Amino acid sequence: MRHRSLRSPLLAVVCLLALPAAPAAPHRAVLAAQAAPEPRTIEVVARRFAFEPAEIQVSVGERVRLLVRSADGLHGIEIKKVKVAKEIPRGTKPVAIEFTADEAGRYPILCSEYCGDGHDDMQGTLVVLAKDAAPEPPPPPADSPAPQN
Repeated sequence: MRHRSLRSPLLAVVCLLALPAAPAAPHRAVLAAQAAPEPRTIEVVARRFAFEPAEIQVSVGERVRLLVRSADGLHGIEIKKVKVAKEIPRGTKPVAIEFTADEAGRYPILCSEYCGDGHDDMQGTLVVLAKDAAPEPPPPPADSPAPQN
């Protein structure tokens, strides 16, 4: 009886396993995500009993990343229109929240975790501008009194 040698098939398998795998063709969604610009980052501080800044302006279709941190205790941030609801724990590490607003308008930003007697007053505003709208100009500085002679 003659034995077949297993060396050749084993050598072939080892050689195939040692070859680097050909990269798979990237999926279209992955390519689109790689081509999309980074979201605009906006830092937000939650403190009793306010969000700073109190008003956030974005454009329709703009990708936004909020980096929200608490200055004093447990808070939450909720923007129902863009389906944002996150707990913001005490500490210096910010919570990252990404969204894209798809409709122009003014939407409330609320604290969703009870944080004390002024909790109900802790509000902000998300202002979503139409793509062709210019951002609102900042308010003029307070007038100083005219010099008296």
